[in-house]
Amino acid sequence: MNFLNIEEIKNFSVNNINLGLKPFISSLIILIVSVILIKLVMIITQKIINITKFNEQREKTIKSIIDSVAAYFILTFAVLTILSEFGLIKKATVLTGAGILTLIAGFGAQNLIKDVINGFFILFERQMKVGDFVGINESYYGTVEEIGLRATAIREWTLRKIYIPNGEIKTLKNFYKDKARVIVEVIIPFEENHDEVKKALIDVCSIINEKYSDKLYKIGNTNYSEFNLLGITSLDGKYGGAKYVITGVVLPHHQWFMRNRTYEMILQTLNERKIKIGYPKFWLYENSK
Repeated sequence: MNFLNIEEIKNFSVNNINLGLKPFISSLIILIVSVILIKLVMIITQKIINITKFNEQREKTIKSIIDSVAAYFILTFAVLTILSEFGLIKKATVLTGAGILTLIAGFGAQNLIKDVINGFFILFERQMKVGDFVGINESYYGTVEEIGLRATAIREWTLRKIYIPNGEIKTLKNFYKDKARVIVEVIIPFEENHDEVKKALIDVCSIINEKYSDKLYKIGNTNYSEFNLLGITSLDGKYGGAKYVITGVVLPHHQWFMRNRTYEMILQTLNERKIKIGYPKFWLYENSK
């Protein structure tokens, strides 16, 4: 009978320990390299944006997509490589790329595929870009901060950041697409002199058009979208007055700024001319006997 000597036993134990630790060490190295590669891609895309400086919002959108795609592929490849280190899949599978398809099918990623396809449509149809103010599914309103292949991130007015899977985006309102219409309503009591009211509101439009000409939407050198008084659009019994409407078309990023400046100018002009603004009225009836 042959017995192992002490040296052989020591060598056997050390070799087994090394074989047991090797997959863990390799996996740790793979994860570190993957994180470094993702960071490197993000740095390179940012450097390109800083050098080119064509359209900042468009470039940020493309950077978001490239970073997202790179992260998916690098992490997927890393996971498959780690699985191969533990002998769960063949190394040849990783190299041929068939393992990626197997992994996706194995996890039943129909929603993931749907998100990715819809993400491509959003990008190439230019439905929105980073920096746009949008409304999604009539439920979420905010500024677009990221557009990835899987999800879109928007920042609400409350500064909450919301991630919405691209496959769940059914309706999309882009408030920053080319142009925006400002609609301002003001109710004036019935007892006011409405000829004077019209004159005051027309003067408001003239002031706005002159003071904020650079913010109006133009075709060439023509302002077809100057602020105008539409006139009386309805008679409001609740407020006891006539509703006047002023409209104008402006550059989209100035929509709310122009709306607020118009309200301020209306209030200032009407106060100067001693014209009252309508407010809710309550009527009390007393039964006489």
